Amino acid sequence: METAIFGLIGVVVGALLTIFKEWWFKARDKRKDTQYLAILIASMLERFLAGCAEVVGDDGLFHGQPDSDGNRRTQTVPPTFEPLSAEVEWKALPAKLMNDLLSFPLEIESAKAKIHNVGEFVSDPPDFEEFFQERQYQYALLGIRASKLSASLRSHAHLPSRPTDGDWNPVEYMRSRLAKIDHDREEYAKANALAFASLQTGIESSQQMTNT
Repeated sequence: METAIFGLIGVVVGALLTIFKEWWFKARDKRKDTQYLAILIASMLERFLAGCAEVVGDDGLFHGQPDSDGNRRTQTVPPTFEPLSAEVEWKALPAKLMNDLLSFPLEIESAKAKIHNVGEFVSDPPDFEEFFQERQYQYALLGIRASKLSASLRSHAHLPSRPTDGDWNPVEYMRSRLAKIDHDREEYAKANALAFASLQTGIESSQQMTNT
């Protein structure tokens, strides 16, 4: 009887060890998949971030000069982010983080559409001021978003933070540019409101003089 009991215990323990071993190998493989994915995609995001900073610094001038026709022209090629080009195990990520990463290209396309619309319907030569402002604004937002995604990915995979490049901080640079554009737009809106109010007052005064 005792032999049968010990034999049964041995079978159970053996089965548990097998299950634990399989779980351990799967957990190890998933951890490796996650770390590889995080390293690769975070690097892609950080290259995208650097490209965004270049676009934010593009005012359409080459060494401070417009082109031969006196117009401002883009001097930088916008960065791309194509996560599906990477051969990684996306299912190793939590659903929300995976969704955020894979939907980021749609955010990029939306930003590009906004820039195109401003360039097509609002901005005029030779300075194309509204176009360059909107381009800088949208890519600053995208660059900051890429930084946050990279940080989330590194944190999830227990990787060190993105290395800094000396005193240069592209995220702070883009935040500063966003603040400047927001301030300029606010001042522009105030000036337009004052001009409209002054015009309205002038029209009302003219009407009163005509009626008298």
